[in-house]
Amino acid sequence: MSKVLRLALVDPDDTSRETIKNMLLGMDTIWLEAECSRYEFFADVIDQTNSDIGVIVMDKEIDKALRLVEELGRKSPECSVLIVSTTSEGDTILRAMRGGAVEFLTQPVQIQDVVNALHRVSEQKYGRGQNGAGGCTSIAVAGAMGGVGTTSTAVNLGCALAEDPNNSVVLIDLDMSLGDADVFLDTIPEYTLVDVVQNISPLDFALLK
Repeated sequence: MSKVLRLALVDPDDTSRETIKNMLLGMDTIWLEAECSRYEFFADVIDQTNSDIGVIVMDKEIDKALRLVEELGRKSPECSVLIVSTTSEGDTILRAMRGGAVEFLTQPVQIQDVVNALHRVSEQKYGRGQNGAGGCTSIAVAGAMGGVGTTSTAVNLGCALAEDPNNSVVLIDLDMSLGDADVFLDTIPEYTLVDVVQNISPLDFALLK
């Protein structure tokens, strides 16, 4: 699976939500956009984060969770819904799949089951190729010595790419001692990579932005 999938998680049970969250955070193909403890708020979370996948742990209130699946199918059809549950009842699984869920995983969830499910979702969304929509491209600009225009090239390249509204561009100056990309952009950054490192545990997409 070559694409990084943006994912949001809902589970009213704090213990199981933390377990699944820790499993997801250990996967380099997943970006955990948001976590939620209330089914009734999750549709808004998906809408605000534009997540690729919504993971619904449905054991707490099965009927409410199933209604949420149907709501996401109507409001956010581009979001693939993945169900996690301890139940193995055929009627419940059938209702979930009819409501729009694309995967149904049984608790306790094994990491390989999650990897396989996410791989199938990625193929459904982007196909088997490496160049489908939703991928990311990293461009490194390096100079053999100082003063050859490395920063100027990187900043201008980033600005040129950012002019396309379909692109979301991040420019990272990895010269930790003499980096001056901020000078070229005529800006004084409020936050730096140090803030990212110091807040790595609660880091999500909104905080990174």
